[in-house]
Amino acid sequence: MRSILGISLLLLETVLASAQIAGSPTPFEPKNLQTAYCPQTHQLEAEPSQKFFLDGAIGKRHVRMYLDRGGAGVVGLFFDIGANWEVTLLGGTWNNDVIDASDAADDHPATAHLNASLAADHLTGTWTPSGSNQPEPAELAVIPEPRCDGKEAWKRFKNPDWPVTLSYPSSWHLEQSDDGSIILACPNPAAIAFGEQISIHQGAGVPGGPTHMVQCGKSWIYGDSCDCSAIGSHACPEAKISTLNSTTVLDVSEQEHRIYCRNGGYVAAGEGQDRIILLGDRWLEINAPADSSEIINRIAASLTPDKKTTPR
Repeated sequence: MRSILGISLLLLETVLASAQIAGSPTPFEPKNLQTAYCPQTHQLEAEPSQKFFLDGAIGKRHVRMYLDRGGAGVVGLFFDIGANWEVTLLGGTWNNDVIDASDAADDHPATAHLNASLAADHLTGTWTPSGSNQPEPAELAVIPEPRCDGKEAWKRFKNPDWPVTLSYPSSWHLEQSDDGSIILACPNPAAIAFGEQISIHQGAGVPGGPTHMVQCGKSWIYGDSCDCSAIGSHACPEAKISTLNSTTVLDVSEQEHRIYCRNGGYVAAGEGQDRIILLGDRWLEINAPADSSEIINRIAASLTPDKKTTPR
C-alpha cells in the first residue's frame, strides 16, 4: 500500500467529561480513537486491532471483502469481483466476533445490513436489503492479502478514442471514467478503500491536467507560463526529462500528493508516481501510488502510438 509520510497510526485522545446526574457524577472511560483508516464509515478504537481479507459469495455474487476492526467498531468494503467490481462500503460494530454492519454513509441511509460471525477463518451470515425479508447468504473465507505488484500475465487495452494501446495486469479492473480517463484497480480491497489506483489521463496540445506543464526552451516547467513571476507558475520548477522507446517522458512525481479514502475522507499527505508521456500533439499522464514504479514503467513501455500519432 502507498507509503504515508509521517503517519503510522494516529491516535486521537477523546476524553468524555463526567455527567452530573442528581448531584452525582457519572464517569465515562476515555477512548483512543484511530484517525488514519479507510473507509471512514464508523469510529475505530485503537485496540484490539485486526484486518481481514476475505473471498467468497454473497448470494450469487462472487465478492472480495476487506474488514478493519478497531475495538468494538469495524469498517470495510466488498466488491463484485466476478462482474463489474461494484463497491459497497461497510461500517458498524464488532462484538464477540459478531459483525453488525451496513452500507450507510453520510449521503444516504443504509440500504442493506450484514449480520455475520467470523470464526475459524470463515465468515458466515446474511446480507439483507432494507425492507426485505429475503436475506442473501454470506459465505467467505479469510485469504492472504492480495498483491498489487503486477507479477502476472498482462493484457492489452485498445480504444479508438485513445491515441495509444497499452498493457495492464490481467487480474486488474479497467474502468473508463466520465471525464475520459482510465482507472486501473488491483484486486486488493484495502487498496480500493484507500483510493490506491492508477489513473491515466489524455489530452491534446500541452499537458493540461491533472498536472499543468509548459515547454520553455528545452525545459518543461510546472504551470501555464514561462514567466516565473506569473500566478500558477510554481516558481518555475522543472520536470525531469527522460526518453523511453523514442518517446519523451516527464517525471512530475515531486509535486504534492494527498491520500483520500474512496468515500472522500482525508487521510494524510503522501507520495506518488506521476509520469507524462508526450506523443506528438497528444499526451498521457499516468498517476499511481508510491510503490508502483515498476508497474508504471511497464505500462509506459507498453504504449504503442496509433499510426496518426508521432512520438516526440
